[in-house]
Amino acid sequence: MNQIKQMFELQQKLNDATNGLIWTEGATKEGRQISWLRCIYMEAAEAIDSFNWKHWKDIEGEPDLDNVKVELVDIWHFIMSEAIHFGDTQFAEAYTDMQPERDINPELTVEILEKMLAVAASANVDKSQNALYEITGLFFKALATMNMDVPELYKRYLVKNQLNAFRQDHGYKDGTYVKLWGGVEDNVVAFKIMDDYPDLDPGQFYEKLEKVYVS
Repeated sequence: MNQIKQMFELQQKLNDATNGLIWTEGATKEGRQISWLRCIYMEAAEAIDSFNWKHWKDIEGEPDLDNVKVELVDIWHFIMSEAIHFGDTQFAEAYTDMQPERDINPELTVEILEKMLAVAASANVDKSQNALYEITGLFFKALATMNMDVPELYKRYLVKNQLNAFRQDHGYKDGTYVKLWGGVEDNVVAFKIMDDYPDLDPGQFYEKLEKVYVS
């Protein structure tokens, strides 16, 4: 199975359902402008904020590495969306066999994320720039410094993708969706399902969400 190709297919399906087919032209079905580059650099900033960089606060605090991985998966959503919008998705398959670093390197991860943020922000201001390929390269470098490979990215992406689809199908936009399932946030429940059933395909995973949500 080509996991990168499948992630692009899942992202296309989610964006189609959420924003209407017009999203590839840069707007939602409600007519709101979409900026995937802004989404990327805002998520990169959130990832950076998971590290203990504030010299005046929590001096001995440890970085929230689990949340960094969550933010990286969110960034990947938006990189794929920008790639689909741009009209090139196959280039990302070159990273299928990327190798993670043996040890997590927080300092290097922050450095890469800052470069990604700067490139995305600059390209969002200067529309003549094509930053997609540089941003994607930086993304996979950040992934490697967090000791993540494509199979782990795929599993984490599948959870978030199907949960996002589930939310949209169950009233997320109109405010009727219940985010706490038995007092536990849906993100936590979804990742627990993946931990318990690591070989589920997207359809099977969605069915598990349905059963837990109803019960």
